[in-house]
Amino acid sequence: MNPIIIHTDGSCETQTRLGGWAAVLQCGEHQRVLQGSAADTTVNAMELTAVIEALKALKQVGSSVQLFSDSNYVVRGVNEWLADWLKRGWKNARGEQVANLDLWQQLKTLLEQHTVSLTWIPRGQNAEADELAQGSDGAQKPTDDAGSDAAPTVPPQAVSETHIMIAGSRYANREALDYARRVVRRVHQLGHTIVIGDNPKGVDMAVVQECRRLKAKVLVVGVTNRPRNGGCSHGGYVKVERGTYRAAGGHLFDRYHVRDRWMVDNSARGMFIWNCDSKGTKASYDYMVSRQKEAHLVTFASKGARHG
Repeated sequence: MNPIIIHTDGSCETQTRLGGWAAVLQCGEHQRVLQGSAADTTVNAMELTAVIEALKALKQVGSSVQLFSDSNYVVRGVNEWLADWLKRGWKNARGEQVANLDLWQQLKTLLEQHTVSLTWIPRGQNAEADELAQGSDGAQKPTDDAGSDAAPTVPPQAVSETHIMIAGSRYANREALDYARRVVRRVHQLGHTIVIGDNPKGVDMAVVQECRRLKAKVLVVGVTNRPRNGGCSHGGYVKVERGTYRAAGGHLFDRYHVRDRWMVDNSARGMFIWNCDSKGTKASYDYMVSRQKEAHLVTFASKGARHG
């Protein structure tokens, strides 16, 4: 039986702490690519996640695997440090708990199920996985749920693009608004399309202004004939009719509730910047989770940001 060859990589943008991971699995002539992303993370966590997800994808226990990574942290961790960590009860040489403990514990369990050799390679020899991790395109596609919540489609000109929803509170502090602008810059750098509401205040307005400055790909969504925040002349605008969604019993939702649902259903994943009070932002996050899509909630209260 041919060994399974795996190349993995992880990446993380320092300012926004938005990360991506990728794994390329090869067995004979067959190849499979895995990708994903996370918020409020680190490059080491993404490197570990790539290895974990690759091993989780193996269909047969006892597989023979040759895994290549450009992460010294991962390769030395498995080959040199792991045995000592276990002897010390998951403590490092300084007596401190090992960083990324939950990920290392998952990886240890998976390593016990297969025969795995880990080899470090230079980044230049890991180009495919590196490019995929940097692009972070592993978002889940919208699900086709039956019932009255069937989602409208994305405008035809945007079907082939990855849509990233950014949503946030109308009353946001300076730290939250700065974070929203950094997210815009990162999404723009990755070449994705931003989906944003048309609120003339708070996070929506900050995102639209940054999109204008960068000429970023953007789709502004509202319920009026024109976007209330002016939109972006270089981007697109979608007016969502209130009757697009109906709740149980056929009654209409609030029109901004409808707008937010449309944004979720026409985005691959979402970043929700929350002031711990806005019901609309939290409801949109919960709806995206219910649609089995990747959603990240970053909260900004008086004491700063935290990820939830």
